[in-house]
Amino acid sequence: MEPTQMTLTYDEMTKRLSKAIDKLQDVSTQTDREGRIAVANAALELSRECVEAWLVLAQEAGDDSEKVKSYLEEALQAGDRLFEEKRQSWVGRFGQLPQTRAYMQSRAALAQVLWDLEDHDRAISILWESLELNEKDPLSMRYLLLKALQDKQDFEALDRLLKMYESDTSTTFSYARLLCAFALYGDSLPARSAFLQAKKVNPFVLDFLLGLRVMPQKLPKNLNPGDESEAIRYTAAFGDAWLDADGAIEYLRAQKKKRIEKETQRAKR
Repeated sequence: MEPTQMTLTYDEMTKRLSKAIDKLQDVSTQTDREGRIAVANAALELSRECVEAWLVLAQEAGDDSEKVKSYLEEALQAGDRLFEEKRQSWVGRFGQLPQTRAYMQSRAALAQVLWDLEDHDRAISILWESLELNEKDPLSMRYLLLKALQDKQDFEALDRLLKMYESDTSTTFSYARLLCAFALYGDSLPARSAFLQAKKVNPFVLDFLLGLRVMPQKLPKNLNPGDESEAIRYTAAFGDAWLDADGAIEYLRAQKKKRIEKETQRAKR
């Protein structure tokens, strides 16, 4: 008697999956949407654990958010089944091992769709779980989670995330540390230290957040760390979180004024 789909081992599932992946290669030869969908469905007939096939269907669903969500849910569940046996031993390598990349991509995509559909708690849960699978975060899902937590103004959870990635000194994380420190501790040594570090990483962000520089109608195509292009993109993505945090903008304005006064006094000596 052939084992049922639910009782297959990882090795048994990968044998079927190999055939499905081979079939899915035919997607590249299809010139229309119907053809690509047909190939993806044919691959799924060979293996329901073919995460890549579910991702093809999600991509072909276009602007139908509910359908995209449904296919991505299937992709995540397929990966859960496929890697259940390996989950514990592979923690720390998900997203780095080639066979796990599509699964982790499906997690990131589903979290984004769920957030857009305002299922915020589930989106955040999926992102936390993904970072637990691999804290090294090869797909940079921590940035999605950081934005979600800032938008939700959940500063205790944000503080936890920031401590997980203390070595991340990007503009996004540096300004998140500043906002989080102010929200949790007010005008304090942690907030002032975070202000100085954020200003050092990208001083232009302050001017855009304070309205001293006007945001362009179109976002810059290219992004260069530390310059205006990055500041514009940061402000477009995270500006609302600063506006929503009570007193945060006023704190930035006060700190900037203090720094200018100190620099002026230093110049007079």
